[in-house]
Amino acid sequence: MTGEGGRGEARGRARPADAARAFHLGRAERRGAVLGWRPGQALAAAVGATALVAGLGAGGSAAAVLGVLAATVAVAIALVPLRGRGLDEWLPVAATHLARVRGGALCAGATVHHDDGLAHLRWPDGTATSLAALEHHGLRALADEPGARGQALAAWLRGLGGVGQAPTAVTFLTVTGPGPLPRHEVSLADRGMAARSYVAVSDDAPVDVAAALRAVGVDGAVRCELEDLDELLAARVAPGMGTLLGVDLVARWRCLEAPASVHAAFVVEEWSGGDVDDEVLTALCVSADRRTVALSVRVEELTRARHRTARLRTVAAADDAIKARGGFLDSSESLRDATRDAERAHELAAGHGSLRLVGVVALDADDLMGLEVGAARLLADAAACGVRLRRCDGDHRRGVLASVPGWCVP
Repeated sequence: MTGEGGRGEARGRARPADAARAFHLGRAERRGAVLGWRPGQALAAAVGATALVAGLGAGGSAAAVLGVLAATVAVAIALVPLRGRGLDEWLPVAATHLARVRGGALCAGATVHHDDGLAHLRWPDGTATSLAALEHHGLRALADEPGARGQALAAWLRGLGGVGQAPTAVTFLTVTGPGPLPRHEVSLADRGMAARSYVAVSDDAPVDVAAALRAVGVDGAVRCELEDLDELLAARVAPGMGTLLGVDLVARWRCLEAPASVHAAFVVEEWSGGDVDDEVLTALCVSADRRTVALSVRVEELTRARHRTARLRTVAAADDAIKARGGFLDSSESLRDATRDAERAHELAAGHGSLRLVGVVALDADDLMGLEVGAARLLADAAACGVRLRRCDGDHRRGVLASVPGWCVP
């Protein structure tokens, strides 16, 4: 499995004792062309070097000082990150945030339909998203052999992304929030917690997701009807205010404001780097806070996966050659990544597929104070999972929309 994310080193959990149940998430790709640098970084460094040479060559102390200052600013833009992003990456985000209309519905034109006996979400581009609720308490509760069920799910996903198939997005959704008062608890300080799990499939036509899951041997899937979809969308905003898709929202830099609720989105920037088990995301998916954890899956076509892996290995080899000529030693992380890329190339050559994940966590609260408190708990839970989150500042509208089943197409 390959995780899409940002830069930096993955912080992995301790490896599980049972190696037979261990899974491995692929490393995040560094999308730079040379030495891992993004185009914005390379451009800033080039402008800084040009300004420095021009200032020193112009003669005079004033020109030299200006050249040094310009070079310093350019280096800061290229190398200094701010809240998980480089300064060159913040520029288009800020420009888009200022230029975009910041009021209105989250997604105008998205409606709930009931065609051919199947309730589904219909998006403006014509895509239909059907859901099934999973009535179980984890992968191990699905059957006596969870590994076999996992293989069945993987085979189902590969079938959706096979050659000649229409592009299909699958989203695994977990919705958390306060639950009923525990029987042993007499205080109202802890209202308990509840979690609901869904599988959403987006295609040109509605799909009976529950029947498809039962066909591959996954029990406990119940088809979501019209009232279930309405409740799922309306529960994230105050009662009587409509659904999350239809209510008017105001996009702020740090959050989205609804008439009686506030919302923030976080994207998974780095997946866990070590071997993990099937409970790696438990801390994220069990909470009394109102969270929506959405994992959108795309099955990558085998030829494309092979070309992408070959390109990554070629870029890494070129970086290693440049560092060797400069007298720099390889870091342990780069050696580890090279080993994993080589293993992945052998797996693809043997015919294994590739799943690409996009993870989004949306947080809903009644007010800004509750939102910030919930965000602090969310980041702590993500660290416990070995997952690094980045807050979608300046782009919370798209981030929250990505947590709605079916919208985020990896």
